[in-house]
Amino acid sequence: MSPQRDLPGLNYAVITGVIKRRKGINMTRSGVPVLHLLVENTVDSYPGSLETTVADIEVDVWGKLATALDSTLHEGDAVLVEGRLAHRKSEDRAGGEHYKTLLRARRIELIVKKERKA
Repeated sequence: MSPQRDLPGLNYAVITGVIKRRKGINMTRSGVPVLHLLVENTVDSYPGSLETTVADIEVDVWGKLATALDSTLHEGDAVLVEGRLAHRKSEDRAGGEHYKTLLRARRIELIVKKERKA
């Protein structure tokens, strides 16, 4: 029996970070709005360490939440993102398979809004 089978079927993640890149809202073929973000997460490698680990995490925001946050979220804003992990598989032109994991946001909270010049 594999250890994975013994784990509960939960899929929940919470991250904090700074919006590094933001694309405008796209519409799916069925008309659902999607907002794509790249959030940079920086953490200490281990408690008390001087080393840090930086990870770029792709975040997708769907539906009404995407529409509501479109004018609110900007590059440089610090955010807390809550949601579930989604896994994508794609093929390149040579037929090679590529896998990607992203966070599908259920809730996004602004922690610190970057000052904007008028």
